[in-house]
Amino acid sequence: MKYCFVLFSMLILGSCQPQPTKDSRFELGWYGAMRSIMHEGGLSGQVGVADLLAKPHVYALGAMENLKGELLIWDGKPVIAQVKDSTLLLSQDRSGKAALAVYASVPHWGKVIPIPYNVRTYEELENFIKVAARKEQLDTEQPFPFLIEAKVNKLDYHIIDWPESDTVHTHEKHRQSGMQGALSSTPVKILGFYSAHHHGVFTHHSTNMHLHFMGVEAPIAGHVDSLILEKGMGGLFFPEGE
Repeated sequence: MKYCFVLFSMLILGSCQPQPTKDSRFELGWYGAMRSIMHEGGLSGQVGVADLLAKPHVYALGAMENLKGELLIWDGKPVIAQVKDSTLLLSQDRSGKAALAVYASVPHWGKVIPIPYNVRTYEELENFIKVAARKEQLDTEQPFPFLIEAKVNKLDYHIIDWPESDTVHTHEKHRQSGMQGALSSTPVKILGFYSAHHHGVFTHHSTNMHLHFMGVEAPIAGHVDSLILEKGMGGLFFPEGE
């Protein structure tokens, strides 16, 4: 009986470890899971920011420990957005941990793929990314990262700042905690991860994408809730082989 318990514990612990996807163009993995946060209150740090930064050419997004801020790493450079006394603070602090993080090591990105004029909303962008990825011979049955450089007509975002006393988690409460805002007529860079099979892990059940952004000119970063792109003012990038 003791042996069975130990084996069961090892299986449970093993399932919490990142399951890296290796493509000739990138390596992708994750730490933590949304379902653990939602159903078990798993807010503790699963990976150190410094550990993520140790990976070569790393791009990552997620939520900080105890859901106190949003994590974005862009080619080895961290941008951590947090809320202190109702004020946005951006830092490059490497000492913290993330409760949830999905990452990719991408040595090279391909040429820009123009986003068509008729692709503007979140849902239209998601559909376009799937079609474009297939044209670039990416396996859309496996998770993959992508970058977007665009000017947004509107972008709704939030920066989570979860109250320590609240133990009931919902997607809507996560969006409403902390800081919410909207950008208009603003150039941004967006890191995204696409997967049709990781709902409740690093994407929500209503979407196959998880997006974080940072301003090109304005000092702002956070989690993308919805967006409308300016017509013809966006470019998409996928990993590329050497």
